[in-house]
Amino acid sequence: MLKFFYTFISLFVFNLFSFNTAFSKEKKEYYSCLPKHAAAIRSNGIQVFKMKGDEKPVNVLIKDGFLETNDMKYKLYEAGGRAFAFNEERAWVHFQDITVLDDGTLSFVMAVNSSISRYLCKKK
Repeated sequence: MLKFFYTFISLFVFNLFSFNTAFSKEKKEYYSCLPKHAAAIRSNGIQVFKMKGDEKPVNVLIKDGFLETNDMKYKLYEAGGRAFAFNEERAWVHFQDITVLDDGTLSFVMAVNSSISRYLCKKK
């Protein structure tokens, strides 16, 4: 009986430590993102911007249920198979249609006030 008890406790402790080490490793995914398309609503209608290729990249980190950009952290949500991100401190900025494409490219739409941009991101 003592041997059974010792074996049970040993297995329990072993599983406990292996469980904690597996979940203690944070999964971080870094991306460098460039706009693919952009448009804004102006007083004279919708203005579509041309991408020249020299736009400043946005660095994105996905970690622990948050999408972090160069200057802010947004909580990730999922609804109906689609992911979006939002932060109450910046209600005028939100990310929608967050998707990883078949080739590993991260794609999302960032809406800021009356402008909207589609970003494509390569994993760093």
